[in-house]
Amino acid sequence: MDNAQDVQNVQMQPEENTQIHEQTEKLAEQQNSNASESSEQTSIEDIINYYSQKTREELVEELQNLINKNDYEELKAKVPLLRNTYRNMPKPEMETEKIVKKVVNAQGEEEEQEMEVPKEDTTEVKFNELYNKYKEIRTDYQQKEEQQKEENLKKKQELLEELKKLLDSEQTLKEIYDQFNNIQEKWKEIGNVPHAEVNNLWESYHFLIEKFYEKVKINRELRDLDLKKNLEKKLILCEKVEELLIDEDINNSFAILQEYHRQWKEIGAVPTDKNDEVWERFKRASDAINQRRREFYEKRSEELEENKTKKIALKDQVSAIVAKELNTMKEWNEATEEIKNLFAQWKTIGSIPKADNETLWTQFKTMIDGFFEKRKEMFDKNKQTEEENYNKKIAICVRAEEIAKRDDFDAATKELKDLQEEWKHIGAVRKNLSDKIWLRFRAACDEFFNRKSESYLQTHQQIEENLQKKLALIEELKNYQFTEDKQENVNALKDFQKRWFEIGFLPNKSRKEVNKQWEEIIESNRDKLQISAEEIATKKGQKKAKPSIPIRAKIESLNEEINRLENNIGFFANSKNADLIKQEFEQKLSALRLEKQKLEDILKQAIEQKQASKEQEQTELISNEKQEENTSEEQVVE
Repeated sequence: MDNAQDVQNVQMQPEENTQIHEQTEKLAEQQNSNASESSEQTSIEDIINYYSQKTREELVEELQNLINKNDYEELKAKVPLLRNTYRNMPKPEMETEKIVKKVVNAQGEEEEQEMEVPKEDTTEVKFNELYNKYKEIRTDYQQKEEQQKEENLKKKQELLEELKKLLDSEQTLKEIYDQFNNIQEKWKEIGNVPHAEVNNLWESYHFLIEKFYEKVKINRELRDLDLKKNLEKKLILCEKVEELLIDEDINNSFAILQEYHRQWKEIGAVPTDKNDEVWERFKRASDAINQRRREFYEKRSEELEENKTKKIALKDQVSAIVAKELNTMKEWNEATEEIKNLFAQWKTIGSIPKADNETLWTQFKTMIDGFFEKRKEMFDKNKQTEEENYNKKIAICVRAEEIAKRDDFDAATKELKDLQEEWKHIGAVRKNLSDKIWLRFRAACDEFFNRKSESYLQTHQQIEENLQKKLALIEELKNYQFTEDKQENVNALKDFQKRWFEIGFLPNKSRKEVNKQWEEIIESNRDKLQISAEEIATKKGQKKAKPSIPIRAKIESLNEEINRLENNIGFFANSKNADLIKQEFEQKLSALRLEKQKLEDILKQAIEQKQASKEQEQTELISNEKQEENTSEEQVVE
């Protein structure tokens, strides 16, 4: 009904309707163009940004997914952009392979020639296969679309024939008008027709509609009613457009505005006295939305430039890091963290102008890829060195484990210290093996020094036993019953002296007191028995018992061990168990220092005891004792 009235209105008021129609058409076309261009640019920019961050393999996967979705409109919109992005990517250098190919030589003879050609780029092959499949889909869709347009053309031509028949119909006005509305609804429902037929088809359709209104001669009242309804509809559209002014989504409000303009065109004419008023209201609200959109995109353009400046600054920072000469693992790790942080910042920055996006991203990504390639080469080289160091340390562990079983503590201690020194000069090994190999080496060292400490502990226990033996010997001498035979008594005293010296060293704290007791009881018995010191002196060649343990050598070995531990207490300062290892070293140092002090006390006691003995014996005995002491000292040094 509205469409019919609109056509009649055009006939009755040609100047008024032509002006409105032209203004509406012009505004709609302008805004449709702006909307299409804006939406397309925004969408294309986002798609290109998304694809430009993909690798060649990922783009192939994206193309496969698009084809699998079976959405032709999405295919048509995205595949050309994906293809351009893929084609602009640098192709990787392919490895070559040798083939034998038959060629014709200068003499016209066919011969086989070995040639080196690049290997097949599987990614390129897969992409071409998928793109050819897309072209087949596109061709098939276009063919179907053209077939549908031809079918639509036939349907509309049939409707035109129905309109022609309706003009000659003798039915009632209601019947004719119902059929007319039915034809109009069908016409709207039919889709596109071939482009070459659009104008002729439209002109024929409107010509017949005008003829129809001439035939039925709709009355003036009906026309006025339609104009009033159209005015109401257009006022509602004005209100809707004005509501869009508070919509924060610029693109959404602009897209809805285009739909309102389409509806405005379809509504038709309004009363003449309201035509300019309602149009100005509608246009004013539309212009405000368009102005807001222009300001939005001007601001967005400034933001794009700011983002570009920020990304150029990040690129320059990456360039400076890549240009640095990195020598240590710490420097590489610090540089890697900086690169990662800069890349994270890059991702937080929004879009930049389309013309600069691909170039700037390629430069940025190329520098980062180059950095991580150099980093990989460095880690591969370090890995090989760490493997060599690991093998060296394994060899040291094997040698240390062999030394740990030996009983020649002095020589073994020196060799073990040499191994420890050699260990310190070997470089690092892989982190997951470092503690394990160190614990193995330390276990071998601990085993040896524990055995060595146990040996020294046995010496200390022997000295304590010597004290008990000498105290027992003193008691035995006190209770001994001498006879009237002087020679027998001399022999008895000699035997007691011999047994006394065979017992060995005493603890430092008891030495003087025990020796004093012994000397006093010897002197008391000599005086009582009237026996001189010469008579009970040890015969020439008879050796006094000497300690069997090389005290001085052990003290010297302990000094060396203490110095080594003090020097190496920071040996594993960078280990995660550094505090525990230091604590163990401190405990060992305390034990070694205590053991050294005990041995020094024993040695001092031995020297003092020897001096006391010398004062009791004759010159010959003293000489013999010195000779024996020298012999014993040589054993200790050995």
